[in-house]
Amino acid sequence: MMKKYLMSLAVLLSTMLFTACETNNSKSVITVPVSKGAFVVCGGSTSANIGSSLTYIDFASGQAFQNQFIGVNHRELGTTANDALVYGDKLYIVVSGENTVEVLDAKTMRSIEQIDMVDLMGPKGNAPRCITADADKIYVSTYGSSEANWDAHTTSGNGYVAAIDTISFTLKGVYTAGSYPEGVAVYGDNLIVANSDYSMGEKASISVINMTTGIDEPVKHSLITNPSKVAVAADGIYVLDMGNYADVAGGIRKISSDGVITLFDATFANFMGTNIYACNVPWGSTPQDFIVYDITNGNKKTYPAGVDRYFYPLVINADPITGHIFIASLGEEGGYKTNGYVIEYDATGKMLKTYECGVYPTAITFGYGFQQVTY
Repeated sequence: MMKKYLMSLAVLLSTMLFTACETNNSKSVITVPVSKGAFVVCGGSTSANIGSSLTYIDFASGQAFQNQFIGVNHRELGTTANDALVYGDKLYIVVSGENTVEVLDAKTMRSIEQIDMVDLMGPKGNAPRCITADADKIYVSTYGSSEANWDAHTTSGNGYVAAIDTISFTLKGVYTAGSYPEGVAVYGDNLIVANSDYSMGEKASISVINMTTGIDEPVKHSLITNPSKVAVAADGIYVLDMGNYADVAGGIRKISSDGVITLFDATFANFMGTNIYACNVPWGSTPQDFIVYDITNGNKKTYPAGVDRYFYPLVINADPITGHIFIASLGEEGGYKTNGYVIEYDATGKMLKTYECGVYPTAITFGYGFQQVTY
């Protein structure tokens, strides 16, 4: 029977969470993964001519080091970095404004490859957005031919998901998704894609694409209005939907054989292990807490954010090894031109530390190492 884990954890489990045992003079030695740090990708501000950046939070020293990409590689990351993922020994950063995926050594942050998605896919590679990984391939969603007509409040065209080999960086497959795709997950032979429709609402859907046949059997529902993230467990598909900014609030939706339901209201979330980590920041509101929801039992816990400064969360994620929760916020009211910050909490919701990061944080992912433990 398949365990009830959200599939985002499988990315880590497939490459990191293993142990190797040996016996030495009647003592057992195991090799275990340890958390080394957090990578905070920041999108910058095109209006203020501020490029994207990479901040690294080193857990050993308890310090945050900004501008790591340009510091190590002596070139700009580009505009509108949107997503990031550590898979194996590599850090992948999706840079929408440059149509690129930067591939870095996760230990040194030195560039290994810059994948130009348009060179790789032609026009289908336009505006890469989100990334996941499975079986030695990364999967990157792109807006492709998606276009929005704001006057008519309609969209046309569609996006794609590219499967790219993590060793050769060659294209292994292209799958047609829906309008303005964002988050993507892999479940067996299926791709699950959140088609946002650029918040227009008419064509929003969740693609379920069979990677063998390429056939998409999308899920459409009145509660699926502006999906941005997806994860999959044995009991269904979990979706972060931003809502329609009118009569449908943003929330975590669950799609199963019983239909589509809203589990709770949320506007930012991430999926890890058996938990959903979320914040709810409706337009014009001031958030005071964050949420941890256990999908195995439906237990929802709310924790106070505990900040004494302007708090507008943009990203939340949890370290799957320590359980520590990280929330990245704008730096100040209207702070799209000033540095943001990251708050670290322990697994019980206790606030531990605050770190400065770059302008407009968009993604948090974690770096790992190994150590031997004797017992």
